[in-house]
Amino acid sequence: MGDWQDYLEAATLGIANKYQRRRAQAKVRYQLLSIWSELTQNGVNRDIAMSRATEVLGDPHVLAGKLSAPLRQQRGWLWLVSFSQLLAGLGLLGISFRTASLADMAVGRVLTLWGFAMTGLNSYHYKELWTNLKIALRNWRLSLSWVSWGQRARTIAVAAMSGLLSALLCALPWEIIPNTMFHPVAVSDLLGLTSFVFAAWSPYHLFRRHIRMTFRDITWQIWAAMTSTVVYTLLVVWNGGFTPPPLFNWQPELFILGSFGSFFSALRLYSFLLALKQRIEPWNDDEFRPAV
Repeated sequence: MGDWQDYLEAATLGIANKYQRRRAQAKVRYQLLSIWSELTQNGVNRDIAMSRATEVLGDPHVLAGKLSAPLRQQRGWLWLVSFSQLLAGLGLLGISFRTASLADMAVGRVLTLWGFAMTGLNSYHYKELWTNLKIALRNWRLSLSWVSWGQRARTIAVAAMSGLLSALLCALPWEIIPNTMFHPVAVSDLLGLTSFVFAAWSPYHLFRRHIRMTFRDITWQIWAAMTSTVVYTLLVVWNGGFTPPPLFNWQPELFILGSFGSFFSALRLYSFLLALKQRIEPWNDDEFRPAV
């Protein structure tokens, strides 16, 4: 098994995350054992079968590139999203200083702090940042080139349902909480946040088996967040009754920026929790199939 251990280390060399590296090594080991078992059943010597299994699976350095690409792409797009939020927040803060808009200042402050924290976190492996960005920008069409129309339609429909439910539910707590209640603002904020989490997550939870690729592909999480943002913004601009009272003086651009950050963060968190439970991985089976 010593040769296999060297092969596993070489095949997962480009994966920075230790947890993901162990997951990748487990999948590669499974493939090696499957090939080894077939060879031994056909009468091949056990030691020779071990060497042939690595030959059949292919060059470990080539395999390492395939295994690390999805994770590098994810890190690259996460950095681009977080840095864009940082720039948007700084831009809103600059506008608020000139217009004295409290809404611009509030949203700009939140986006700036969140974008700064996430950009710093996503820049942790700074030596790999440029490689991650190059891999991410290769897929500039955000996966549209290979996803079927059925998959696109299902993902967009579920994301639209998330935006619709958010518009319907998030303003309700302000309507049902009486002013006589102790600290009604705090209660309404808490219920509003709970309503948003329910509205943002429930469509994905109900249809998770039909849009599984959304939870493994960062680019489709971006598309889903943008769809939810558009639907929610259109509804609150069309009908003020969908707007929570604290946000009554927000302009459409504030809803777009604030909503995208909220929907994207909520989807990322749900995807993380679902991946832990169902072991959703960022790799296709093709990356582990033996070379022929």
